[in-house]
Amino acid sequence: MMGIDEAAKTLGLSERQLRRRLEATAPLVAPYVRRGPKNSLQLDQSVIEILRAVEDRRASGATLADARDWVAVSLRGEQGKAARETTSSSDPNASGWAVSALIEEKDRTIRRLEDEVAHLRGEVDRLLPLALPASHRRLPWPFGRRPSSG
Repeated sequence: MMGIDEAAKTLGLSERQLRRRLEATAPLVAPYVRRGPKNSLQLDQSVIEILRAVEDRRASGATLADARDWVAVSLRGEQGKAARETTSSSDPNASGWAVSALIEEKDRTIRRLEDEVAHLRGEVDRLLPLALPASHRRLPWPFGRRPSSG
């Protein structure tokens, strides 16, 4: 485990740049980041390797978001062996993999939200009759109609 300052020197970045990269790649690096004394960040060697892959991708002309997505897909093993071996920006399929990963994530999110909506609709259908007043229920005299006299 190493601190932010040591990791920044290893990667050739400033501490501020490293913190920005960590923030941008948080879902990828979160399992490898710990809090040390005085709440300082402690980084595992895996974080360095992930950030190095992101920086290599950025150096080849990709944006930070594209580089992050490409590394995420390659870490999940969805690109296959040949795609992991190539890191040049001349690979026409590199951005396609990032797009397909985003589409898959979108589809998973949509399915999850549809399930949640179906569950909530069922709960509303179950609880709505309890919230509505009964149509035959009459309010007592001071609040409702006076009893008819006569």
